[in-house]
Amino acid sequence: MNLNRGITAMLMVTAISLFLNAEAFAKNSYSEPKKPDVSKKFDPEKEKKINDIAQLPMEEAFEEIKTDEFLSDPDLMYKAIDKAFSDRKADTVIYAANYLMSPLKNASDGKTSKRIKDFDAARRIFETFPEDATPILLSFYDGGNAETKGNTARAAGRVAGGREIRNLLMKALDDNAYYEEEYPDSSGEPMRICDMAYNQLVLRYAIRNVLRTLSPAHRVEVRDYHIGILKDALK
Repeated sequence: MNLNRGITAMLMVTAISLFLNAEAFAKNSYSEPKKPDVSKKFDPEKEKKINDIAQLPMEEAFEEIKTDEFLSDPDLMYKAIDKAFSDRKADTVIYAANYLMSPLKNASDGKTSKRIKDFDAARRIFETFPEDATPILLSFYDGGNAETKGNTARAAGRVAGGREIRNLLMKALDDNAYYEEEYPDSSGEPMRICDMAYNQLVLRYAIRNVLRTLSPAHRVEVRDYHIGILKDALK
């Protein structure tokens, strides 16, 4: 009798948890990311840097915006991107999207190098120009290999592309393909497309009462469990 009561209590706790997750998502489901505000004013030195970057060719301007000064200050970076690329948005978005087709990590001689700065600069470009970026991201996801799909899902998390970006991430949530290789310094199994989609959906809608981030440190079974909880909430 006590055993049955214990099982019943556990089932009730699980049901309540799933209900709270669904309620949390319902409150956030229509709170889509907004296009960055590029009107913020900075000190004269920084404003001069922004104006100087705007005079550079696209490739050189891209190299400038991925320096630590800009990467550490999103508002400064958004304004620099808008100033430098607003009159060549389409070409800039395509240029940035090419970084989605390459791995963010490279392993050689037993060491792992990262291209995070390239990716972060590209991601900020997509966020600054969501109208131009959304169709490109959709195209890269639909036509890409697993690596490109995973990178695209990661890049799309904060892009103000409305239902189209949401649908991209929902589609990615069902894709179990691995998009990362196993590197010498890996702490577990590589990330899958669905794992990254989970992270971006939780970030995009600030969903509460769920695990914040999936990583290689989590066993695949654990990741699947939390993805299942998120899917139930999304219904």
